[in-house]
Amino acid sequence: MTDLIAVLAALTLSSGASQSPPAPRPETAVIVVTLDEARQAQIRHGRDLLRALGDERFGSWRFVEPTLATDGFASCEDDRPEHDLDFCVRLNLKRAWVEGAAPHMVVVFTDEGPNRPDTWKGPGMRALCYGRGAEAADATAQDAWLWPGSARMHGVNDWEADKVALSGCIAAALSETPGTPRPKSR
Repeated sequence: MTDLIAVLAALTLSSGASQSPPAPRPETAVIVVTLDEARQAQIRHGRDLLRALGDERFGSWRFVEPTLATDGFASCEDDRPEHDLDFCVRLNLKRAWVEGAAPHMVVVFTDEGPNRPDTWKGPGMRALCYGRGAEAADATAQDAWLWPGSARMHGVNDWEADKVALSGCIAAALSETPGTPRPKSR
């Protein structure tokens, strides 16, 4: 019996010694813009997802405080995703950019809109992610559909799906090639 305990103790010690430290989490600053049409429950859900993604123990991102001036983004709150929002956010991000700053991106929380997936299960919301590029690196990933009821309705699967969608939205925005935004022609 003592031999078995000694073997188990040795295996436990050796398995702990062979584990490598966790990989560093990607670092970014997130500026949140909420459109006028967003409801309080939607905004709260979006912020809860960001807190979970940036959790020190379990999160996949390390969020830092923005070092860019964010007051210009308030002018984007009454724009619409289908019209001038893209240009407003990207232009303000370009204007506010400071050389040497940590990667910055913008997450916009808004109510539902067009392009709702046919498979969507109920009242939803959108998270739109913008980086420093002139256009989206992955337009599908950067227009994520989230379900504000996911944390309380059907267990953790829908909550985890929302976290994955928002994390993918952020990653795609950060992968944009920096460029000068142009307004859409009407």
